[in-house]
Amino acid sequence: MSSIRNLLCAALAVGVLLSAPQAEARFGKRSNSSESSNNDKKSHKATAVGDDDDDDDKPRRRRSSSGLFLVDLLFTLLVDTRPAVAYVEAAPPPPPPQAPPPATVEELPSAEVRTSSSRPSPLSVRLGVDGAALMDGAGLDAFLGVEGVRGGMDARALVLALPTDDGTAGTDSITLMNLHLTFALIAEERVRLRVEGGISSARAPDLIAIGPSFGLSFEACLDGNLDLELRGQATPYPYRQLDGQAGLALHMNAFVLRGGWRQLYLNDNGWADDNRVEHEDILGGPYLGLGFAF
Repeated sequence: MSSIRNLLCAALAVGVLLSAPQAEARFGKRSNSSESSNNDKKSHKATAVGDDDDDDDKPRRRRSSSGLFLVDLLFTLLVDTRPAVAYVEAAPPPPPPQAPPPATVEELPSAEVRTSSSRPSPLSVRLGVDGAALMDGAGLDAFLGVEGVRGGMDARALVLALPTDDGTAGTDSITLMNLHLTFALIAEERVRLRVEGGISSARAPDLIAIGPSFGLSFEACLDGNLDLELRGQATPYPYRQLDGQAGLALHMNAFVLRGGWRQLYLNDNGWADDNRVEHEDILGGPYLGLGFAF
């Protein structure tokens, strides 16, 4: 009996060992269509009449369900139960330090007033008319000046009415004009020294000439609204002209009243005479004028 019993146990153990590898080989692996069809045929042959085909699929579904359960369990343990620290994003870097805003320096009102008072106006305009008594004749001078901080322009026209020099009745008319660009070598509120340069023209009864012109002007505040004015102008060629003025100007807001002395020298260098004989005039006398300054 014992030998029979030992033989049965050995056969049972061999059957278990042979059947176990066949079940583990299909786990997680899709079977071929030929094998599944053969297995289905074999299972149908072994099925008794009246048994449902679903009975053969129950163990297979049970094994697949247990397998899926194990997969889900392992996936949950390995993936879903990872520490929460792995999902925390790194903190953004701190912003770079910003430079402090520059300190603003407030200007004192008194300093601003002093600065503006010591600085000349950015643009000034002066215009006027002067009348002069020059020896036996008379002259009328009109001028216009526009000036910035240093640069500007000056235009003048002088009309002279002189008695004839040949003994005939009437007067001789001479017109002198010049247009200069100016530049202030000294540009202060109370003192201004300018150099001038441009062209000049002379129109006489028998002469019309144009030549280069140069000038120098000076203005200085003497006391309050009283200014000293000096001006000189020269034309070297083709005719010669020397014109000088020295006077005072009284400023009453925009209105200006001026007066002084004017001296004028003219020489035609012989251009008006066929024999190249030079003719010259020396004229001088007081002048008085009025104008505006803005």
